[in-house]
Amino acid sequence: MTGTISSFGFGGISSQLLLGVQNLSQAKDALQLQASTGVLASSYADLGSSRTQALALQPAITQVSAWTSNVTNAQTTLTTTQSALSQISTIAQDLTSSLSTLGSTLSYSTVTTAASAAQSALTSLGNLLNTRQGDSYVFAGQQNTTAPVSTDLGTSDLATQIAKTVSQLGSTNAADVLSTTENLASNTAAGQPFSATLSTSPDQAQQQNTRIVVGQSETVSVGMVATQGATSTSTTSPIRDLMRNLMVVASLGSSSTSTTDYASLISGLQSSMSTVTSGLGTMSGLLGVQQNSLTNQTAMLTQMSSALTTQLGQVKDADLAQVSTQVTDTNNQLQASYSLIADMKGMTLASYL
Repeated sequence: MTGTISSFGFGGISSQLLLGVQNLSQAKDALQLQASTGVLASSYADLGSSRTQALALQPAITQVSAWTSNVTNAQTTLTTTQSALSQISTIAQDLTSSLSTLGSTLSYSTVTTAASAAQSALTSLGNLLNTRQGDSYVFAGQQNTTAPVSTDLGTSDLATQIAKTVSQLGSTNAADVLSTTENLASNTAAGQPFSATLSTSPDQAQQQNTRIVVGQSETVSVGMVATQGATSTSTTSPIRDLMRNLMVVASLGSSSTSTTDYASLISGLQSSMSTVTSGLGTMSGLLGVQQNSLTNQTAMLTQMSSALTTQLGQVKDADLAQVSTQVTDTNNQLQASYSLIADMKGMTLASYL
């Protein structure tokens, strides 16, 4: 009789206790996983009714991250472009100073010195226009894997044609020399020193600026193209005008400084450099506007990412303080259950009387 009662007690009631212990043990494991990972569940399916919201938030956060990456890369490229453009502006300033000297001092020495400096500056200008950020040419626009300048500017076909025109100064007046060299520099036909895609009108060149995605159905134009326009310079492209003026000065060694056309030529170049400098300043300002705009876009995307991450955290993240309390309570319940089961194993009929 005693054995029967003990068997009934342990086999019936304790089996329910064992099931309860199993459930408590599973709950404890789940709570400990939350405490170690900081999230409520290891998969979206285990989030229950909250999984729909979590599934919608995660792709949105990923998309914002991609937009932010686009903006960051563009900012890096713009910084590199500004630096190169600043050095190009320095070349323009040096040429302006050189022309000022040529305009006041007519000697073989000043002419050869200026010509040599201009020749060297042409090489530097070509190198700067081929500036790269990573694998991309910053002045190439959308075709950023192709170098904007395809040859050494100082030895290009254009430089040869301009030198030939300048050598005729004296037999040809300064106005005609300036006009002819301007037309040569403006020519977008084959044989120009720029790549095929950039050998186009200044307006068309500007349309080749790189565009990046910065938001939902939102793109912006960034950077600049070597041959694009800025202000009303003679070729409407500051870079083309600077290149042409350097090529003319580099060719002055073949002209006579004793003619009145020489002084007129220098005066015409000085006038051109005034608009070149203004144009380069405008282009630098446009890059600055782009940089400021992207900075504001970065701030907005950062706020958006933070808000979305907070929302996702409210759905997925565990309350560690609450979890800690729950782990303690579950442990206490498990210990009590184990003690009760152990006591029931030794129970007899006398225990019920």
